[in-house]
Amino acid sequence: MGRYVVAIIVTLWFCVAPAAWAKTKFTIGTEDINFYPHYDFTAPDSTAFANEVLQLFAKEQGYQFSFQPLPVKRLYHELDNLVDFIYPDNSNWAKYQDSQASRIFSEPVIYNLGTTLVLPANKEINLTQFRTLAVIHGFTPIAWLAMRGEHKFKLYEVPNAVSALNLVLRGQLDGADVEYNVAQQILRDQQQEGALVVASQLPMTRVSFHLSTIRHPQVLQQFNRFLLSHNEQINALKQKYQLTDSLPQ
Repeated sequence: MGRYVVAIIVTLWFCVAPAAWAKTKFTIGTEDINFYPHYDFTAPDSTAFANEVLQLFAKEQGYQFSFQPLPVKRLYHELDNLVDFIYPDNSNWAKYQDSQASRIFSEPVIYNLGTTLVLPANKEINLTQFRTLAVIHGFTPIAWLAMRGEHKFKLYEVPNAVSALNLVLRGQLDGADVEYNVAQQILRDQQQEGALVVASQLPMTRVSFHLSTIRHPQVLQQFNRFLLSHNEQINALKQKYQLTDSLPQ
């Protein structure tokens, strides 16, 4: 009788063990820049839209997320090494990164509105007139690169969005390739709302932000279900951080 009890216990232990051993602590690789209000993982107490969305998901699932800020050009080479997931990511970026093309992506979390910010007097400037563009170090201005052979303009890499916008405000460069929501937040912080506008004749993009992974497709499936079931809470967070998914008319 005793042997049968032991056998049953051992069998049950092996059945339960995989669930008990399931990984619950994950490291999410992020860009080491302040991209508020979209995301900001530059300090432990930083907060922004994506910070709250990811932590809300972790709490719902009983996971523990830690965030590893990395230089943009290094980040996408660390998936499956230093980090379990990357945010933000997009499948179209892989061909420019020489990184893992095998990674898989969640449903869109939010959209990035790529715009060129200029002085109001240059709102109607066109590509034949445009000469100098500030771009954030490590970012890939895909729409601009596609036209580089046809038009004469120069790209100037800067450390962050604040630097990019300030160069345009001072009249040192013609425009800055900065996400619309990020630009509006910086201008509000500097009490310069309206000092720069979106150039109507220059490239604009609408790019989705995703969570990506290689080894954890099941967690990504859970995240996709979370995005659907928590749509109202996510929309409330967009309003909280004054984020828009489309340019105002």
